[in-house]
Amino acid sequence: MKQSSSHAMLQLTLTSGLGPTLIRRCLEAFGSATQVLEATPQALANVSGISPNKASQFVASWSDQSAINQELELIAEHGVQLLSIEDEGYPKLLKWINDPPPLLYVRGQLSEEDALGLAIVGARKCTRYGREMADRFAAGCSQLGLSIISGGAYGIDTASHQATLRVKGRTIAVIGNGLAKPYPQPNVKLFDEIVASGGAVISELPMATSPRPENFPARNRIISGMSLGTLVIEAANRSGALITARLAAEDHGREVMALPGPVDSAMSAGCHRIIRQGWATLVTSPAEVLENLGDAGQLLQAGGDEMTAESRTESSSLFAANLSESQQKIMSVMDSELAINDIARLTTLPMHVIQSDLTMLEIRGAISRQAGKYAKKR
Repeated sequence: MKQSSSHAMLQLTLTSGLGPTLIRRCLEAFGSATQVLEATPQALANVSGISPNKASQFVASWSDQSAINQELELIAEHGVQLLSIEDEGYPKLLKWINDPPPLLYVRGQLSEEDALGLAIVGARKCTRYGREMADRFAAGCSQLGLSIISGGAYGIDTASHQATLRVKGRTIAVIGNGLAKPYPQPNVKLFDEIVASGGAVISELPMATSPRPENFPARNRIISGMSLGTLVIEAANRSGALITARLAAEDHGREVMALPGPVDSAMSAGCHRIIRQGWATLVTSPAEVLENLGDAGQLLQAGGDEMTAESRTESSSLFAANLSESQQKIMSVMDSELAINDIARLTTLPMHVIQSDLTMLEIRGAISRQAGKYAKKR
């Protein structure tokens, strides 16, 4: 009997030595997680990076269900759902990054609305100014229709989640440990409140994974990858928040914004530097954040000062009827399933424009992506 997509992906992610890169190559070679598990050692060994010896070890390990059964018990105990990259509900924007997590553990609910997400990141040991600005911008951007995505840590993260909850908005905490080992412990109540509000706490790590420093840079790519843009509020020159911002700007092609702070504040030195170097835009209000989100900002501005779920749907319909010239050009060539290189050849548009437009077209529901190819939704 075939496993479900998420259970098959769970088996792959729990396989020792089979990381996200090899899983992605296997999916490209065989089409689905279920088909990977049905592959012979000889077929697996044809995947780049998998030796015949490793292939035999992988296949042999898949007959032992003890690890997956133990994981499923923890998943059930903590009320967690599994979301495979093959599933319809997997975050659309996250699929576009170079190394999307094959599997997400989700406590709570993700929504299509979360495609209109803003990452807010910053210092754990923030100042009073930082907390006040996180409160102001998270609440304001949430009321303008954005889902607020952050890391569930102390400081700016906590202030952003709390402000969003206060105005009854949507917020998602992406944590760098397993959902059975919530961290930091004092934020367990906050995580419960996020879930109770209709938001989500998510991780790519197995349930019992303890927090370790090396987990957090990888976690940051999910925060950035799920978001249309990243807003940095207070970051020293050496800050994990700047890792998230750089991922957003350089790897994911997303907007990066930063708040200025007092000129003599070490906690704002990183913000000042990325503004000065030109890869972050200075913003001073939630309205300016929307302006910097381009098409998505126009969608939300079309809905007025504050948006309900119903008005978001209405604005989405309005937005879909107003494609940019480059988006119209892309739609005009999509008579069949096309890889991104085919779209570039047929439209002669720059690759960064194509990537941005495909993201927005998928958010609008105009196109779908399957096995690395894109097609109009009929």
